[in-house]
Amino acid sequence: MNYINHFRPVYEARSAAVWTVSIVGIASSGMPYGWVFALFGLAVLALRALQTWRALSFQMAISTKWLSKIHIKKLLATQQTMRARQESMYLGTGYEWTQKHCQIAHDILRMPSTEIPSLPKWLSKTSAGREVERRIELLFAPTDSIRDRMPQGSSWIHGMEPKKVRVPFHYKAMGGHTLVGGTTGSGKTRTYEVISTQVIHTPDDVLIIVDPKNDADWKKRVEKECKRSGRKFLYFNQAKPAESIRLNPIENWSQPSEIPSRIAQLMEEGPFRDFAFLFIDRAVKGELYVGDKPNLRSILKYAQSGIATVLERCLRRFFPENGLPDWEQEVAVDAQRNSQGKNDVTRLDLMVRLYVDRFVLHDRGHETIDGLVATHTHDREHYMRIIASALPLLQMLATGETGLLLAPKADDFDDEREIWDIDKVIKQKAVLYMGLDSLSNNIVQKAIASMVLSDVAAVCGAIYNFYAKPPDVVLIIDEIAEAINEQVIQILNKGRGAGFKAFVAFQARADLEAKLGNAAKMLQVLGNLNNQLILRLEDSDTAQWFSDKVGETAIRIVNVSNSTSTGSESHAMEFNGSQSRTLQLEKAPLIPIRLIHSLPNLQYFMRISGGAVYQGRIPIIEG
Repeated sequence: MNYINHFRPVYEARSAAVWTVSIVGIASSGMPYGWVFALFGLAVLALRALQTWRALSFQMAISTKWLSKIHIKKLLATQQTMRARQESMYLGTGYEWTQKHCQIAHDILRMPSTEIPSLPKWLSKTSAGREVERRIELLFAPTDSIRDRMPQGSSWIHGMEPKKVRVPFHYKAMGGHTLVGGTTGSGKTRTYEVISTQVIHTPDDVLIIVDPKNDADWKKRVEKECKRSGRKFLYFNQAKPAESIRLNPIENWSQPSEIPSRIAQLMEEGPFRDFAFLFIDRAVKGELYVGDKPNLRSILKYAQSGIATVLERCLRRFFPENGLPDWEQEVAVDAQRNSQGKNDVTRLDLMVRLYVDRFVLHDRGHETIDGLVATHTHDREHYMRIIASALPLLQMLATGETGLLLAPKADDFDDEREIWDIDKVIKQKAVLYMGLDSLSNNIVQKAIASMVLSDVAAVCGAIYNFYAKPPDVVLIIDEIAEAINEQVIQILNKGRGAGFKAFVAFQARADLEAKLGNAAKMLQVLGNLNNQLILRLEDSDTAQWFSDKVGETAIRIVNVSNSTSTGSESHAMEFNGSQSRTLQLEKAPLIPIRLIHSLPNLQYFMRISGGAVYQGRIPIIEG
């Protein structure tokens, strides 16, 4: 077995210096055929110089932290090349992580940090020394890199492999959906900038972004690339209504019950949520029966004031359609009869009585009207107590500027903001950026994100069922715990058949478990994320999960032992000594947890659909 100590002194440099002196001595000695010996010396010097350069390059690579930059023109040219040759996306520079790199990593982890090679510290103490240090760095710096002056993490992780390549992320693998994990400031948003830029410049791809933090740089990059590529850019932000489009989150559905379920899922589990769903479902079906289009504002109206209006409209339509054209006359006669007795019976009560007597008792009623009648006859006080749990949420979503954004009035010609929905976004191949102001208005923003993603799931289902050739839709969700719901799980589970490629981000598995309520649901979500792109993590549980995903390998361990002994009959100065050196194999994680905790900003490990594992560095886009 071969074993290489990557951190020994650079002995080749000493040898190169000796051969340089020898060549000079031979050239100046005037010895016969000195040029032959000088040529031989030059050949050996060239070999030693090459070995010295490689050793120094490796040691400089592992001792200096670099940031990578790429101009937008170069990024787009690289994307086109990789798409044509490999059908893949560009994810920065790096290398495939193998047993060799695991071996070097374990060697370094067993060393004191002071033994890792670096430039002499005295260089930085004088201006002349700092200039020498800068020139040395420039000499060994990777292409398109600058030194990170505010470094975090361990620099040697990315420097272990001198032969870097463009890290490919194959489009076929993206259909398995991708997890982007990383702690705050590790580079998730910059990673998304690189991904979203390439999606925008792929004409047939649709891009939908849900950003709870509303990152200004990411939004500017997306808007700039849309202008550059001629794509339609749509911006939704409830906190900035003047800049925002209007977006109806309950526009698309296949079953009417989907509308109340999107509202009910925002409430805490329990009987009140179930009753609220029931009453909202009845009102929605009533609106649809009379030809109205349900929206958040109309649902709020019926929740607050009751369903009397929509019930009366339903009965006005139902009676003539079911052989009772003179129903008004019968109601008038009944009203005249009741005026001589009870005076608290309303016209609607008489219409309900007529409906029950003529149709319900003969099993000829309509299920929509039956539900509305049940709500109308329900105890008013009990009804208000039940629906009160949904009213605060509906008030926040359906009133004020938020209501105008989420329940747009198509006939309001004074409002020039465009009206969109998810199906329209996909059909027109637009780019939607949803910036959610979750820091200042967390409850409302979570509700908006959840409802919009439910609309995405509904469109996803329609595409899966009815589209012959599904469009390519890239869905990026930052901080998935802010917006996860049952519909998002369905997108991850079945979205591949509808052409959806999801990228979701979190900082720790615990975020998902806390939101979903149990570990089983969390594992269901993680099980649908076949690709993992992991930046620096602080959470050990998540790092251990990823390390286990990647698997184990075998590394070589060198054990050195020394022993001395003396015998009683030996001379006083005599002793026996021995030294043994053994090399053995030992199982170890292919990616140790300490490396995941120690990644510098913008560096990552990536596992693609159970296949290759890469270590890479995301570039910062310029231009």
